[in-house]
Amino acid sequence: MSMHLLEKKIVKNNIFFVIPSWGDLLGYPTFGNYANHNISKISQDLVIFLGGTECALSTERGTLYFLFGLGYYYVKFELQSGIYITDNRQLTGLILPDFVYDHLATSKNITLENDRDVIIGEKLFKLPIDMSFKSENKITFIQGTLMRNLFIPYKDIFLEFMETIREPQSFQLNRSGHMLLSTHWDFYNKILISGDMEYEPKTAYLNSTAGLFGINFGADKILNENFTLSELKKIKESIIKLKILYSSIHYDPMFLFSIIENSSPLLRTSKSFSFNLEDDRMDKKMPKESIFISAESRMNSFKEWPTQLKRQTREQLESSIIQEKTRLYQPDKKEMLEKPEVLKFQKKEEGFELRTMKRPFVEIKPLPYIPHDNTLEILMTLKKIVEENYDITTIGKAFDIARNNIKKKILHENYLWDLSKYSNIYERTKPNIGLSLREKTEILEEIDKWVKITVEHSDKL
Repeated sequence: MSMHLLEKKIVKNNIFFVIPSWGDLLGYPTFGNYANHNISKISQDLVIFLGGTECALSTERGTLYFLFGLGYYYVKFELQSGIYITDNRQLTGLILPDFVYDHLATSKNITLENDRDVIIGEKLFKLPIDMSFKSENKITFIQGTLMRNLFIPYKDIFLEFMETIREPQSFQLNRSGHMLLSTHWDFYNKILISGDMEYEPKTAYLNSTAGLFGINFGADKILNENFTLSELKKIKESIIKLKILYSSIHYDPMFLFSIIENSSPLLRTSKSFSFNLEDDRMDKKMPKESIFISAESRMNSFKEWPTQLKRQTREQLESSIIQEKTRLYQPDKKEMLEKPEVLKFQKKEEGFELRTMKRPFVEIKPLPYIPHDNTLEILMTLKKIVEENYDITTIGKAFDIARNNIKKKILHENYLWDLSKYSNIYERTKPNIGLSLREKTEILEEIDKWVKITVEHSDKL
């Protein structure tokens, strides 16, 4: 692993950095493993960073890029047995070799934004925390685009991340050391942790999770080989500062762009950049995006993706998974004839009981007020009703009311039929029965899709 260091550039750079799908970035190398169970599907795999320090290391082997700050690896996946699970890992660093960086830097943009330091693309969202040098029109554009494409679809994940930052025991480098999400040549698609991590958090952190080849020791070695003690001290101080700042800032849970707005005055850029942040690209074709300031010297170079690291689509990976029949629920002929209303998944092997299809007994509660005039507010109220464990019959009535209220305003929305479908199904259910965990998860995902459609349509008006 040892490499001869040719050049190193460390830059203080407070940025908001999100990879919306880690698997998509890497070409879906694996679904991974969880609690000795195989994974059949990954539906979400975000990487979020509130970065503070970046670095480019030029070596004989290639260039390595580091981003240090407060990070989060979030994954939602399905086991072959049918149960949905969410998992996460705190991160303090990200390691990208040149071929991964260049793949990010040349990925397609999804907007017409032309700021050199703002990327809103298929594989990456990145912008500076300090936007005091931007015009109000540009900030408004960035704000709307982020809300529509990131903060609304992934609201719960960002709220979870911010709550994690606020926890006193989170991101404590003295207790846990560094946690690095790595695509380093020798540690590809792994999380590297410090050997100094205390026993209790270490035991939980090392458990395998979806989308990764593994979680291993090695953070200390790779950092000590590439950074001096004084550099590591500054990096540590930067992360501690970010932890204190983001633990204390106020933000609006319904307007998550306020995280950036409210932290911006506290993280003003004090160092000049190597490029003009307000440069317009319209008259100059750029070979790739400026993700890191430390990478500016490589703007005209490109590293191909290694042939040995085969890329594939999510569908190709899913089709390659061999289903284990012992992991799947197989109703016998008698059960199929009886058509039970509730399917009970039970599996004693390894103490792993699957109860996601079991509908719980719940008390009947009166429906809250459902708005009439605002489609987005109607859908968000509907989502809250599902989250708060109302009985299925009442949820069915809520879907019917929501459909009628939305229909008064817009007739063209393709999810009106879905609202009717769920209403008809749920209103025929026995009273005092709530949604199963799996039903609840799936319907919340549906509502999130409807919210996204509504926001996109309203933005076009």
